[in-house]
Amino acid sequence: MKTEKTKKKIIAVDFNGALLKSKPFDEAHKEWFYLMSVLLRDKSVRDYANIKEDYFSEVHEVMSKYLGNVGKKTRTKFARTVYAMATIAKVKKSDLVMDFAKYLEGIHNKYALVLITSAPEDSVEPILEKIQCSSLFDIIYQSPMHEQPDKKGLFEKFIREYGKPIFYIGAGDKDIDCCKELVIKTISVSWVVKGKVKGDYDIKKVIELPFLG
Repeated sequence: MKTEKTKKKIIAVDFNGALLKSKPFDEAHKEWFYLMSVLLRDKSVRDYANIKEDYFSEVHEVMSKYLGNVGKKTRTKFARTVYAMATIAKVKKSDLVMDFAKYLEGIHNKYALVLITSAPEDSVEPILEKIQCSSLFDIIYQSPMHEQPDKKGLFEKFIREYGKPIFYIGAGDKDIDCCKELVIKTISVSWVVKGKVKGDYDIKKVIELPFLG
């Protein structure tokens, strides 16, 4: 059964590129490969940090070298734990897109705000605490530590449990395409990075967001 909050219309929001600047995630990505290069005493591992998408095969390669003969879920959980620690350490209050946080606060009474993120689940609440947004969302839907990030899968699970959001607000990346496949209306935003994928609305500044209050 849905709670009182989820009886409201749902607006889903992304972490990286919408609520937060990308810098801490990018730095944590590089730091992960750097740390593993030190542990493995193999500087060539650092080159993998230049791969920005579809890099999980390299992650499993590195984890296999470090952990030995363990299963995929164990490799994934270990890798994401290290990445979670690095991300939490890198995030600062200044990484918050303050105007967007204030916009969300302004519509919070009318809508159920949901954070749907493929960031490792152990990193999400500490990051929200660091940027002082712990009470901003009614629901936090996050990626399990032992699973490879799968945003479309998260959306599908969320829809089965809570229903379909009326909007998803996120950076103009493949997440927008996932929402289109699931027939979720999208607002692509480019105040952090200029994305390649446009949503039903394409917004450059927070002030341009449609009035939903």
